[in-house]
Amino acid sequence: MDVGSLKQYLATDISNEKSLRNSPQQERSRQSLEAVLRVCGEIIDESGHAGVTTAEVAKRAEMAIGTVYRFFPDRIALMMGVYQFMQDQYVALCIEKLLEANPTTWQETLGIMTDASVLARRTIPGFKATQYRILGDEESQEQYLKASHEFVAAVAGLLAQFDFPTDERWLVHLNVAVELSRALQRLAFDASPEGDPWLLDEARSVPVGYLEGHLVPVS
Repeated sequence: MDVGSLKQYLATDISNEKSLRNSPQQERSRQSLEAVLRVCGEIIDESGHAGVTTAEVAKRAEMAIGTVYRFFPDRIALMMGVYQFMQDQYVALCIEKLLEANPTTWQETLGIMTDASVLARRTIPGFKATQYRILGDEESQEQYLKASHEFVAAVAGLLAQFDFPTDERWLVHLNVAVELSRALQRLAFDASPEGDPWLLDEARSVPVGYLEGHLVPVS
């Protein structure tokens, strides 16, 4: 299976979307940045987004608070960085699972990506909580929407190998399908720590049914 569009999504420099003040170039700096983001995920799982402060992150990561500010100018930027970090981990997991399964239909492909999202919610600290849109200010919402559009475009590129279109109409419908799956997954994990099985089945089937009702492969 060709997962080039997802790999390109991961490789693209989207520092603005991540709200990074400085993009790390050296391995040590990259490790420090990853430590900051992983600690944020752990704190979110323990006490919610309200528990994430630059002081607490620096303390838990065992680094000077100035190191945190070197990457992120403020808490909003930090939260956007956490969101993108979680999204990157999810896309990497999708690539792994898609290459293992080598699906032959777009329906199977989306099902694998949904299963990868469910696995991420169960195993990646902070991932589940970052799938809620908690940032209400205009700037962060604009960044979220731009990052979301890039992800949907990458998924459209992935499904193009099954002769599906990649025009703007397709992207709109695909975005709806992605949001439907996320909403149903949120309901599933609100209902049960491991995810309510029936709602998870709906998270797999409803988006596919929606797309089947609106789109047909290009002949």
